[in-house]
Amino acid sequence: MPTCLTAKQILVRYGPDAPPVLSEFSLGLCAGEFIGVIGPNGSGKSTLVRALSRTLRPSAGSVLIDEADLYADLKARDAAQQIGVVPQDTLVTLDFTVREVVRMGRAPHLPRSPFAGETREDEQIVTVSLITAGVAEFADRAITTLSGGERQRVLFARALAQQPDVLLLDEPTAHLDLRHQSELLILAGELARGAGKAVLAVLHDLNLAAAHCDKLVLLCGGHIAAQGTPAEVLTGEILLRVYGVRVWVRPHPVTGRPLVLPLPEFSAVLPEKTGRHVHVICGDGTGAGLLVALQQAGHLVTAGALHDGDMDAEAARVLGIPWAREASFSPLSAAVLKEADQLSATCDAALLTEVPFGSANLANLAAALTLLQAGKPVGCLGGRHSDFSGRDFTGGEAGHLWGQLIAEGATLLDSQSAALEWILTHNYGNCVGT
Repeated sequence: MPTCLTAKQILVRYGPDAPPVLSEFSLGLCAGEFIGVIGPNGSGKSTLVRALSRTLRPSAGSVLIDEADLYADLKARDAAQQIGVVPQDTLVTLDFTVREVVRMGRAPHLPRSPFAGETREDEQIVTVSLITAGVAEFADRAITTLSGGERQRVLFARALAQQPDVLLLDEPTAHLDLRHQSELLILAGELARGAGKAVLAVLHDLNLAAAHCDKLVLLCGGHIAAQGTPAEVLTGEILLRVYGVRVWVRPHPVTGRPLVLPLPEFSAVLPEKTGRHVHVICGDGTGAGLLVALQQAGHLVTAGALHDGDMDAEAARVLGIPWAREASFSPLSAAVLKEADQLSATCDAALLTEVPFGSANLANLAAALTLLQAGKPVGCLGGRHSDFSGRDFTGGEAGHLWGQLIAEGATLLDSQSAALEWILTHNYGNCVGT
């Protein structure tokens, strides 16, 4: 019969008069599931592992393995036969060999006789666990000689040797490098989906949690702030509310799972508004940093025509910068170009980034020339010595417009900092920025 570990309305505190760390918390973890528990520091994640592993008894509520109460009906040995734990703390002070540490995972299954030792089957299980966790090469070394990440994998091997139905991992990737983080979580997923284990992992890395877990539980202040699939939990709105930080969330281009990146934080007090309206003609990710820098400097910023899904369009969207939106992979339409013209009509100056030009966005280069001819100062990032031909995918048409733009007085700017200084000082003459 598949095993389920269930918490029902548990309240957990560290002392009779201490405030609760978990309050009215309920969760079901069943065979075949891989659940990730995420949340800010102090939200109750590690406390949850202690409560579910018979280490910290809840003050109220119950924890059940199937129908048996973990604390009232089961002894520690019985619980250890069903629940394996990989703790967050990897500190080991005694000079046990790695094999001896992993062999400790067999203790709940050994006969109670003080003279009973491990059987051949026990040793086979230990060997397989060492190999599975990738620590067989360290088997005869003292665990005190290993790095934190290596010790973490040894403790994972010990939990595997325990052969539990439920596996609880408390920040198992904290000391691991990129490769071993991925390998451990892939293995945890295989144990759940392939071997029918019930697996719960406390994780700080939201992208690792999104990539590997079937379901996420987001804790905040000892309560469940959100739970569901990674896509349901990892939204900008939810993460802003719980973590207090703005993030950019988009589907991973390969897996389709959420990819979470923090956004730049502005200082609490922005510079006094300068009254300058700067219009940025960009695309292909060449303008995102400039949009942020201009907004941080206190300017009113608009952007030109951008295709849906373009990195600069995403930056404009999350920053609240108006931009003219065109469908992906479509030539810029007359309606979108008209919208871009309206956004730039009142600008004090325009900046053109080092965007590549093809047939789909050539009209943006023409728009920069139109602004210049209408008397608007136009700054072109890239500098005097840049080779425009490397950005021209129009058979020379873009190069012709670029040459006309420079000939008619556009300012060449060597860097983003030069562009910011050019805007700030009103130095709109035809010179190379420094």
